[in-house]
Amino acid sequence: MSAAYAVEALKLRRSRVVGVATVALLLVPALLARGFLIAAERGGPDSMRAKASLLLPGLGWAGYLGGLIQIYATAGVVGSGIVVGWCFGREYADRTVVSLYASATRRTSVAWAKLVLLAAWSVAVGIGVAAAAALIGISTGLGLPDAADARVLGRLAALAVLSGLLALPVALPASIGRGYLPAVGGLMTLVVAAQVAMVAGAGTWWPWSVAAVWAMGTDAGMEPIAPAWLTMVPLVAALGAWATVEWWRRAEVV
Repeated sequence: MSAAYAVEALKLRRSRVVGVATVALLLVPALLARGFLIAAERGGPDSMRAKASLLLPGLGWAGYLGGLIQIYATAGVVGSGIVVGWCFGREYADRTVVSLYASATRRTSVAWAKLVLLAAWSVAVGIGVAAAAALIGISTGLGLPDAADARVLGRLAALAVLSGLLALPVALPASIGRGYLPAVGGLMTLVVAAQVAMVAGAGTWWPWSVAAVWAMGTDAGMEPIAPAWLTMVPLVAALGAWATVEWWRRAEVV
């Protein structure tokens, strides 16, 4: 099992896909939110300001972090899902899966190593997202965040971690479909279903939207929910991981 972790960790560390996705998740949502805040603070009747004002729940740190959480609610799952789809789909797309059948390391051990390392990557990204958001806010003139802002940063970090866990089930379509495109299709299905659930008023119990609803809270006019509902996220992630490992246990080489 340790050999599987060592090899999969090396793959993740050397992957350009993982590197680009990590940098994008750390910086792009925060920079977008800061840009919207600048547009909202400019004043004037232009359409950009109007759109920014609709997105942001206020000005200053409250508006910046509120907008960032709304952006990350979708971007986090998409970015993490791309990494998960790459991690599992590449074995089939690059035909390296054949060597796994001839390896002394069990395929289930390889699958578990991938999933555990992806979960650990999600935790690291979650911490990094909050740290990067704070640094960008401070360095662009928002000043130091107060205690309330620090709590919102904590919610942002939790949302980032949960978004990574919510993307783990993408490993199943990547494995069943044997490539990247089925992973993208599964990812888009999850994202669209989350948006539909939010519009239909089911966001407080649908697993792929409950984390976003909790993180946004009343700042974005969302219905407040108890943190206990967030337990659905690790349960869904665990179920997706189990189903993926079972597929790897039973699948035949192609």
